[in-house]
Amino acid sequence: MKRKLGWFGLGFAGAELAAAILPPLVCVPAAAFLVWLAFFSRKRRRDHGIPLLGAVCGLAWFLVFSLVWVRPARALAGQTVTCTAVVETDADASYSESRLRGTLRLTEIDGRPANVRVQCSSFPGENAGERFTAQFALAELPDNKYRLSRNSKGVYLQAEYLGSYQPLAASRAPRFALYRLRQRWSAVLRRWLPRQLDGMETAMLLADKSRLDDAVQQAFRTAGALLCGLFSFGRRWKFYKPLIILRGAVALFYVLLTGVPVSVLRAGLVFAVALAGDFLLLPFDLLTATGFAAILMGLQNAYAPCDIGFQLSFCAVLGVQAAAALTRAEERAAEDKPAAVRLLCRLAEPVQSAALASLATLPVLVAHGMAASLAGLVCNVLVVWMLQPALQMGILLLAVSAVPFLLPFTNLTALLLSLWLKLLLWLVERCAALPFASVCLPQRYTLFVLAVLGMLAA
Repeated sequence: MKRKLGWFGLGFAGAELAAAILPPLVCVPAAAFLVWLAFFSRKRRRDHGIPLLGAVCGLAWFLVFSLVWVRPARALAGQTVTCTAVVETDADASYSESRLRGTLRLTEIDGRPANVRVQCSSFPGENAGERFTAQFALAELPDNKYRLSRNSKGVYLQAEYLGSYQPLAASRAPRFALYRLRQRWSAVLRRWLPRQLDGMETAMLLADKSRLDDAVQQAFRTAGALLCGLFSFGRRWKFYKPLIILRGAVALFYVLLTGVPVSVLRAGLVFAVALAGDFLLLPFDLLTATGFAAILMGLQNAYAPCDIGFQLSFCAVLGVQAAAALTRAEERAAEDKPAAVRLLCRLAEPVQSAALASLATLPVLVAHGMAASLAGLVCNVLVVWMLQPALQMGILLLAVSAVPFLLPFTNLTALLLSLWLKLLLWLVERCAALPFASVCLPQRYTLFVLAVLGMLAA
């Protein structure tokens, strides 16, 4: 089996996801069965045991993570405590005036140092980074569809604000300085772009969805996957080591600036592996880098694979990888064919990538109760190539708007970007208006059919 680290990582992440979803009584015999399969494959000197070994390691790490980090946090449920809390960057306005809702990081509980993240539906505050002491009633998260998503962000408890509010000096953590910088740059883009288009650009470039309309939000969930293309400087300077270090620093800054969402973190780790390969003059493999990223993210939080962004991102990479393998096979078969056949193979490459990426993400969409789109293939082929220029023009607009004497060039850049985004939005809306653009499939039956087809394909 080639790409052993890639398959090990995918088995690792898949086991963590299964352990988070299935009851513990099911995970124990499943782990024993996987150990037996891995030993059997190893005894017969087959590499097929590598993903099974990754699954065993994933289950073992999930158990360790649950006992060491999750269980002590959940043991606080049912207590009323006085805490020092820090407002995290995902907080937004609550239903009450001068109140926020979102994630709080408890740095002190009843006078003892702590590092616990909780979900709170209403608490005093106005901005991220504020610190205060107050009394909270802690409880377990409700068992609903949001629970695993919150677990993937390190939130294992919910808190109810009871009073005794006392403000403290604001946090000086770097993530809040970057959050304020992101807000300032979002304001710059909003100043130069029309109302609906500014929300699109800030969502794609800065992961700021506060002004993104609900109608177009779903179309831009893959913005983080554009990280590698965004910082590509061409093949001529690929192995120039000072430039590699610069690219790595810029990419790290961008990942931190966007608040480290899962899709951007995955792309950032893959990009870091690619840069390390360039620095050491080693070849790059997408599946291996993706598996390595899955291991790192799973070690940081065993619930990370429960995030829908994680699942969509990794499944899309698998689809693109399958399309690349199909394209290579077609190119080998067309070597001695006429030029028209070779041209047809090249034209089919983006269509195959879009089709297989859409097919790979279909189980995730169905499992989360989301509608599948038969127009997604058309939309991906028409729109995806337009996203990278939109991001690059957004960066250019931020740069030139900071220089007062470049005002004419700023106006021109804003006009070109607006026209480009207008065309992009028009294409998305036309694809959404196609027949069968949104299809609601029966969840359990569809997943069963896809599982059977997957087994047959394997």
